[in-house]
Amino acid sequence: VGFLQALNMGSQQLHTLYLVMLLGSVSGLAVSALTINPAHLIKPLLISLAMMAIGAWMDSHSTNLTRQSNMYLSQFLFAFGGTFFLGPTLVLGISGVLANPRNMVSFSVLFGITQNIGGLIGSAALGTFQVVREKFHSSHVVEHLTLIDPLVQARLQSYSASYSSVIADPSLRNSQGIRAMATAATREANVLAYNDVFMLIALIAVLTMIWISARVLWLKMTTQPLALAPVAPAASPTVSNSGVKSS
Repeated sequence: VGFLQALNMGSQQLHTLYLVMLLGSVSGLAVSALTINPAHLIKPLLISLAMMAIGAWMDSHSTNLTRQSNMYLSQFLFAFGGTFFLGPTLVLGISGVLANPRNMVSFSVLFGITQNIGGLIGSAALGTFQVVREKFHSSHVVEHLTLIDPLVQARLQSYSASYSSVIADPSLRNSQGIRAMATAATREANVLAYNDVFMLIALIAVLTMIWISARVLWLKMTTQPLALAPVAPAASPTVSNSGVKSS
């Protein structure tokens, strides 16, 4: 949503996208409730992370021509994976509390706090990362905007000509053209910064998948019971004809 707002899209233009995201969230909760199995909680976690990684990766290729209709599938996958992830996570936490029911209240409070604080920290971290990357891309774009470049001059003349019907003074038209070019450069820097944010989200999801898979494999290897070595049966004593026992 922040990416589309950076492209000067208002809330009224995003109603359908909000509906798609809501549908994805509700679908994720419903599917999680219908398919959850306490004996197999790792698989839905990996599926949800994979869906979020795919959705974020799809959005990381956005341009200034991207519109809300181009993000329906990616945002649906992201919303679905986000809510599909909550069910197994909650069951994993509760399974550890069942051994001591007195900790249920503490677990509920801690789970709510981590959800709220985690959401705030995540939003703040991604917002800060977006601002830092926007400054980086903006400086990189602006350093190549010089009036010596014929392409830059042609673009500036194009921007200035768009104001010819409302501004008669050539110097003012040129100033407005420079301002329009600066706005376009800022917009492109924001697009590149949001692409970096989407790619970072995809990377975090993939790394989390790898960590969970490695953790599960490690637990299976370390908790697997050792096979007992075969023990030869003891020889039973035999009695000879002379009455002497021999082994």
